Amino acid sequence: MSLATHSRSNHKDIATKAQLATHALLQRCAGNADWRTHDLLADQPAVQARASLWTHDEASTIDWDATTPLTAYTVLLLLEPARLSLHSDAHHLEERLCEAGSYYVSRPGEHVFAHSTGRCRALHVSIPVQLLWSGDDAGRLCFSMGPAQDMLLLQLARTLLEMQGKAGATHLSAQLMDLFLDRLRHLRAAAAPKATATRKTTLPNWRLQRVDEYVHAHLSEHVTLNDMASAAGLSPMHFAAQFRATTGYRPHHYLLLCRMEHAKQLMAEVPRSMLDIALEVGFQTQSHFTTVFKRLTGKTPRQWRGEVISTRQC
Repeated sequence: MSLATHSRSNHKDIATKAQLATHALLQRCAGNADWRTHDLLADQPAVQARASLWTHDEASTIDWDATTPLTAYTVLLLLEPARLSLHSDAHHLEERLCEAGSYYVSRPGEHVFAHSTGRCRALHVSIPVQLLWSGDDAGRLCFSMGPAQDMLLLQLARTLLEMQGKAGATHLSAQLMDLFLDRLRHLRAAAAPKATATRKTTLPNWRLQRVDEYVHAHLSEHVTLNDMASAAGLSPMHFAAQFRATTGYRPHHYLLLCRMEHAKQLMAEVPRSMLDIALEVGFQTQSHFTTVFKRLTGKTPRQWRGEVISTRQC
């Protein structure tokens, strides 16, 4: 049997297993009382997709508020129906009942807020940027995908979970994740905006990582375009163009998003004044910090912290 024939046979077997597992897995649910995560494929090399199971089985609400790393796309795929609202830089989904198989793929550097009322069970996958780049220029465009629904992604995700803990399942689980990524590449190629499929030079992963590390290490300082370009090892002009082509953001916009994320951590964890927090995240005045925070989040810092405190007291 040729390698190609053997590969097609393996893929057919995996697809069959996915279909057979779907009905049984519909009846399965995690028994955790709190929002829990369980890493999958933990032994994979560094430049591989990282998958984890997210579960929340209480009647209370649960939130997810984060900015996608510059070096990765993030996938959130519902394994069971859930009431969900989602707000990101590119999309807004008001609270509704979302069916199993609903997914959202956030682009690198995108801020995403998801709110679920009650039970939620989802697959969370972090995918290094280069794994979703195809060989053509259109495939290198940086954009988010969804909210949408795809039953093949759902079947593959459920089968991946079914394989966990079984003897000899490591190789099959890796193949399932490869098929999961292939399906995402197919969906991404179909969604690529043809009108903007022009040739763009993008930043390699190691340059993105250097910029990201520099920004987070100097959030309390005055960070300029020249500083970020120097961290990437490029001229300011080339860096700005390549950074936006890769992430979809201007460098200054991403810097502000990072400052806001750090400010949220400080407001949620440390009992400090708003002025101290403003200075800690690189603003000269509290009023400027308040203005930028409200523009990017839709709330003042005091409103945001008040809601966090109220949620914790419930």
